[in-house]
Amino acid sequence: MSLLITFDGPKGVGKTTLLQLVAENLRSGGYRVDVFIEKDLMSAYLGESIKLAYEELKASPSSASDSKIAMLHKQGRVFISKEKMRNSLADIILIDRWYPSDAVFRKYIDINNIINENINAGVMIADICFAVTCAPDISWQRAHGRNRQLDSKVIKDFDEHVMSTSQFDKLAKEHGWYIIRSDSKSSSELSDVVCSEIISRLSQTQ
Repeated sequence: MSLLITFDGPKGVGKTTLLQLVAENLRSGGYRVDVFIEKDLMSAYLGESIKLAYEELKASPSSASDSKIAMLHKQGRVFISKEKMRNSLADIILIDRWYPSDAVFRKYIDINNIINENINAGVMIADICFAVTCAPDISWQRAHGRNRQLDSKVIKDFDEHVMSTSQFDKLAKEHGWYIIRSDSKSSSELSDVVCSEIISRLSQTQ
């Protein structure tokens, strides 16, 4: 069974850049690595249904519309777990967002319930969840400095970004996710920390 490593966090924290650098470094060290992007796999599996669910949330924000998105994401993650992750021949799977990211984007429903529902449904549990975070003003500035800018279906303004960051940081501590702060360290420095932790965990499973 492959080691499952997830990278989650608010918008603009450098999560995707870090994942790509970690994948490159692990591969150069001789490890077989699969990289998955949750939103791409979700779109391929859920198709029009997830697009319509986000449109409903935008038109009528509520616990009902938020729950519908959470349910669809759970179904998508069950599929990804069975069809992609459990069939992987890699030593390590790195995925850009997984169930911990519900702590960033779900506003109207209980996050702990969502996480438990995912796990109970058979969603593959992360061996290490790297909770990448930083001060919201820094991540907000970074997000708006890139070509796609914020690129969020859910977070509309800075106040919501601050709230989502606070909620994610709180859940990360409660669940014992491995917190990586990108405020002051370079992606290269963070990659060294992450790779060291992954290799250490992998050695414990062999």
